[in-house]
Amino acid sequence: MKKINLYISFATLALLIGISSCSSEDKLVDEVLAKTERGLVLRTVAVNNATFDFFDSSLSWSVTVEAQDSENGGLLSAVEVYMTFIDGATVGTEALVKTIPASAFSEGPFGLPRGEISATLAEVLTALGLQNGDYDSSDSFNIRLVAVLTDGREFTNNAAGTVANGSFFSSPFAYSAQFFCSLTDASNFDGNYVVVADAWADYAEGDAIPVEFVSDYTFRILSTNNPFIANPGTSYMELTIDPTDGSVTVASNECFNYGAGFCLDVTGSGSVGTCTGDINVVIDFGGFTGNAFSLTKP
Repeated sequence: MKKINLYISFATLALLIGISSCSSEDKLVDEVLAKTERGLVLRTVAVNNATFDFFDSSLSWSVTVEAQDSENGGLLSAVEVYMTFIDGATVGTEALVKTIPASAFSEGPFGLPRGEISATLAEVLTALGLQNGDYDSSDSFNIRLVAVLTDGREFTNNAAGTVANGSFFSSPFAYSAQFFCSLTDASNFDGNYVVVADAWADYAEGDAIPVEFVSDYTFRILSTNNPFIANPGTSYMELTIDPTDGSVTVASNECFNYGAGFCLDVTGSGSVGTCTGDINVVIDFGGFTGNAFSLTKP
């Protein structure tokens, strides 16, 4: 919802800038580019496998990323993969799992380096010093990427919101991986959930949201408690689970009516905790893309 207000503000600002001189505009662009050129982002191109298989430690969590910097990815030296074990509410100590050199990347369709960042459960357990019996299917892992540049600088998950969750960059440098358990249907996804994160900012952390099982591998996130839309009683997001890997697709039954001409269709994708019932998706509101939305089942 905050992004709609920003959109209106930017539209107003654009009119004001149009009145300003060309030289002022050029200086502003030069300043932005000068600041941007000093860094590097790892844009998330695809989440290939969002979970670990609880019963097969040889299978991997995996994402594909694209390196972007002022030298078309030429500043990248390596990507370090760190993981933290989450045992219920207890957060463990972070450990380096592996380092992936820039040489493992190849040129993508935009002429920028693309590469797969992956780790098997066995690699993660070894790095964290965990053995069978030290974890169960309700536990999870936080994943943090560090981009190491050729000049020794490092970039990680302290980027601005427009970089971490923006419409194109989508460079969070951080992910969460849960365990995968086999599903017979989506009936575990039902009841009141609690908001963990909402980049779109319709909800605050800790807000309650009703979730409703529909049938087979389909459930709905209801809009009943959404204070920003005019149709909370009829609109919802419907999620369909792929039972083979816990991935989900998201689509609204109707546009979310924010007023002032903003009635936005909602789409997205992500994953669910097939063992825990947690929900982690990235959703798009019309042209406002890349909004992380996470719910947990109390």
